[in-house]
Amino acid sequence: MNLNEAERLIGENPNYRLLRRVQASNLWSLAKAEGETRRAVLVDTETTGLDTETDEVIELALLPFEYERDTGRIVSVDEASALSSFREPSFPIPAEATKLNHISNEMVRGHAIDAARVSAIIEPAQLIIAHNAGFDRPMVEKHWPIFQDKHWACSFIDIDWKAQGVGSAKLDYLLYAQGWFHDGHRALSDALATLFLLSLPLPQSKDIALASLLASARRPLRAVRAEETAFEQRAALKARGYRWDEGSSKRPKAWWIMTDDADGEVAWLRAEIYRNHREIPVINVPATRRYSARLWPDEPATNKA
Repeated sequence: MNLNEAERLIGENPNYRLLRRVQASNLWSLAKAEGETRRAVLVDTETTGLDTETDEVIELALLPFEYERDTGRIVSVDEASALSSFREPSFPIPAEATKLNHISNEMVRGHAIDAARVSAIIEPAQLIIAHNAGFDRPMVEKHWPIFQDKHWACSFIDIDWKAQGVGSAKLDYLLYAQGWFHDGHRALSDALATLFLLSLPLPQSKDIALASLLASARRPLRAVRAEETAFEQRAALKARGYRWDEGSSKRPKAWWIMTDDADGEVAWLRAEIYRNHREIPVINVPATRRYSARLWPDEPATNKA
């Protein structure tokens, strides 16, 4: 029995599921450009830990690609120009991080990431994408300021994976759900797998995943802050999609959410969380600040509802 016949038999049997390895980008079935194209870069990092303020990048991958502006079809992947590089941090890599990403102190010792090369890749891009931009963007911005003025999108948040019938938005699971797997937990491998995922049709709508991400990223969004909430309200806030902001000397701690329906969110907070009328801070969030540690301005919120 040859491999093709074995694959056919497995595919026809409801008791089994076939997984294929994500191939090199030159083997992908990419569309031929027919309309206006844009350049984007898929970013992935490996780090010393999960604290965006104190931890550091130890591996950076930048994967440039071209897509059709109106359709979201990926038309080329510039893997030859991709960056994949180690960086020695200012402190030893914790054992827990090495266990996860398999990057040791010996592997990064003496390595630095060429800032000029990072700028050369990022400067011409109209869009930066990461699968967890809320983590990756703050991490890269503090090392390389070139990322600060770019438009960002997040393949983890900006696609409604739940509406597509997928139970988790983790990269591995999203690939499994569509019959694929990859060798994860290294930056360039994860970047290639994420971009491949974005080239596929979504499970339910059959829209190209990147097209769905672009539509979401182009929406005008506002951030709504829920300050001074009761401790017992945290479950309801988390269930609705709110995230926690530790605050600063100028900004109180708060739960917050980005939404295209700020008025509806304010109404929900007043009805379900505060149960009275109160001023609720709301700010505009352009794509140049989404997912950034610079999301919140130093001054008070631009308006309150």
